[in-house]
Amino acid sequence: MYKFNIRYKIIGIVFPAALITVAMGVAQQSRLGVVLAEGDQEPVEFVSVYNEKDHSMTNADGQFAFVTQLDSIFFYAPGYQKLRTTVGELRDTVYLKRSIVNLEEVVVTNAKSILERIRDSLTENYHFLPHVETFFIRALLRRNDTIVRLQDMQGNLKRKTLIYTGDLNFEKKDYAVELLQMRQVGINKDANDVYFIFPSFYSIFSEFVRINAMGPDFEVVEKPLADTKEIRVDFASGNMDGPSNTSGHYIINASDNAILSFTVTHNIKIPKTVLQQPEYHRTVLLKSATYFKKDRVYDRYYMNYAKQVSKVCSKRKGQKEPTEFQIEIILHTTNPFADFDVKSNVNEQKDLFKLKAVYNKDFWESQNQLLLTKEMENFITTQGTGNTQFKGRTNLK
Repeated sequence: MYKFNIRYKIIGIVFPAALITVAMGVAQQSRLGVVLAEGDQEPVEFVSVYNEKDHSMTNADGQFAFVTQLDSIFFYAPGYQKLRTTVGELRDTVYLKRSIVNLEEVVVTNAKSILERIRDSLTENYHFLPHVETFFIRALLRRNDTIVRLQDMQGNLKRKTLIYTGDLNFEKKDYAVELLQMRQVGINKDANDVYFIFPSFYSIFSEFVRINAMGPDFEVVEKPLADTKEIRVDFASGNMDGPSNTSGHYIINASDNAILSFTVTHNIKIPKTVLQQPEYHRTVLLKSATYFKKDRVYDRYYMNYAKQVSKVCSKRKGQKEPTEFQIEIILHTTNPFADFDVKSNVNEQKDLFKLKAVYNKDFWESQNQLLLTKEMENFITTQGTGNTQFKGRTNLK
């Protein structure tokens, strides 16, 4: 059996409203809905849905589920205007307005000046001491645009630090993971006897703390967003038509120079000499997005959610056409800087899909941290229970 993996370099549907009252002393309210961008009505992924006590976020379809005992609800994503509403006023579909660029203040700058401003504010904005938090990870594998593997994990995480500076080096014991819940469904290997290696916990957590993709030759433009304290910084490598190119943007809080979000995309062309070979495995896309949020108690920013997408073109001897594999990793963290013990019960260096955990049906039936998309639900429901290729099944029917 052939095995390979990716080495990361860096990196709608409208639901009817529902109201559920639970005997807990205070009425607990549950809402399902979808968030769209005002204007083009495209789903908005990774919108924070929150209030003082509870937090959720939207999936790639813009869907969210939110359970709270409070009445207030906020919707926010960097680059969009924050929306405040109440449970009683909330509709099935929520529209967010994109922040408008203040064209009078758009300036061409350089990567060094931007990074220096961020660097000079690091110690005031971020936590550089060991701390713990809870995490939710979704790992998805597509083969030629079709889902073949899905895995969700929830647990506790201890970090040595959030962001690594020049004085800190990566070490194997930088992360301790206590895996509490897991569900998975999908194939171990495909028809060509290929097993695609999922990244490890260590790989995921370490790659998501890299927040610099700009070089000295990059074109950089600062775009202040009107009626906010946010600045959008677009960057692109000098030769976008070359064998590889990089582009992306930061959204920065102008008040304290903290990064609110960071996205970067690397496109890599496969040389013709490689395409003519009978066998090759080449990464053609590396894409990531990371979002930060400020904790009110510690007055420091933490990584709230992040996403990586990578594509590999693979061709084995005898194949007429190459196979395209796409792996997607989503990380959502909550309870930052919490005070509890993390008892490592997994190998943090091991392939995620090789991990084992007891399936808790009750937990996954009530999980609302990140809803499954319609595509994922279809994948799960169309897989026959008698198909031995599939590692496991979730509770969704």
